[in-house]
Amino acid sequence: MALRFHRPRARRARVLAVIGLVIIGTFSATVLRTPAARADASVYTVQGTAEYWGPSTNAAGIMQGAGSYINDDEGIFISCYVIGQTVSGPYGSENVWDKVTGAPYDVVQTGGFVPDAIVYTGSNSPVVPRCPGVVGQVIGNVQVTVYENGPGYNNPLEGYVSPGADVMITCYSTGSSVTGPYGPEKIWDKTTRTSPALQQWVPDAYIYTGSNSAVVPHC
Repeated sequence: MALRFHRPRARRARVLAVIGLVIIGTFSATVLRTPAARADASVYTVQGTAEYWGPSTNAAGIMQGAGSYINDDEGIFISCYVIGQTVSGPYGSENVWDKVTGAPYDVVQTGGFVPDAIVYTGSNSPVVPRCPGVVGQVIGNVQVTVYENGPGYNNPLEGYVSPGADVMITCYSTGSSVTGPYGPEKIWDKTTRTSPALQQWVPDAYIYTGSNSAVVPHC
């Protein structure tokens, strides 16, 4: 994959800084270093993209009006990354997805994911820490119901997740027994399916995580 060299930005002026340029009758080499991982990095997009609730274009998209689409050359902040679907961008293909913590035009801080392949960070490697949690995928040829406030059928219905969609799960609890493709389970996964600020749960029996046991900490 080619290194990401800075591209001209038509809508923003650039100020070039020359740091420590000393001429002593010889030439010095410039070393390109990978930025150290840090939280809430200020970056910008190199092409327009939707924001998703999981690291895949198959994941649910954030609703229009809540920062669901980020324009080309738009400044955003990212806090952490996860591994997900491989996406091709101007610098090649990557499976890194960045969690968005804010954008200048957002009415709310959505916390969705965008492919790192279309985000200029100054590096081909992640520049923020890895996000806590695990990415699971909806299995079975059914829509999985998302419940609010707690794990179990007796909680309010929030919405649905389509078959094959990716969901980010952060912790688990136990609730109503649910029978999925691999048998019955009482494990329920807390997810950021529609908003990181809400308590939202999906039955683990319909979420493929590579294990029949919980793969995230207890909530």
